[in-house]
Amino acid sequence: SVDLMFDVYNLLLLPIIPLLYYMGIKTQAFNKGGAISAAIIGIIVIIGGGVIYFVILFVFLGLSYIATMLGIKEKSKKKLQEGLKGERGAKNVIAAGLAPAAISIMNIFYSNPVVTFVLFVISLGVILSDTSASEIGSLDHDTFMILTLKRAIPGTNGAVSILGTVVSLVFSILFSFLSLSIFQISYYLPFDKYLNLALIAGIIGFIGNIIDSILGEIFENRN
Repeated sequence: SVDLMFDVYNLLLLPIIPLLYYMGIKTQAFNKGGAISAAIIGIIVIIGGGVIYFVILFVFLGLSYIATMLGIKEKSKKKLQEGLKGERGAKNVIAAGLAPAAISIMNIFYSNPVVTFVLFVISLGVILSDTSASEIGSLDHDTFMILTLKRAIPGTNGAVSILGTVVSLVFSILFSFLSLSIFQISYYLPFDKYLNLALIAGIIGFIGNIIDSILGEIFENRN
């Protein structure tokens, strides 16, 4: 038999989803398809992880939105923005949300809350690191391919910049420390363990972004 770690009180959070759907449309963070996809992922995260996972998801969305809106006018002039005004569509949301949603469900079946939570943070940290690198890094005119170091146009798959690389590390580390701090509210962790987990999760999130850039140069530019 399997002992499920499901908390029925998590379902009490579900009425907040329509409000967040409305906020996503109103702030132009998502188009309609993106907002629907985000709502579905939000429901899965609530059911599997509860309030803490959902708060972390909200922190992730907030930081992603900040990265997206920084320099949006300049990015729009260069046609480097997502959508028309930085909004995310269903494809973006599903690609970013599948792994966190799956880990949230895994949390129901796995008895170690620390392990699943750190995996959840890492899965979002990789996406946030990549988003901040792409969105803020595109403002840096000194861009080069990550493997060949050849000059590249901002927005090219596999292209990186010093600004984007630094920002992606900062965002990943910041998100990791914020997430583990929130986790401390319900689960006490010794300070050294908290510090180690936050650093490890943040660094892995950054490494995930670097791997994504490498794969972009190798595969995406070759269709």
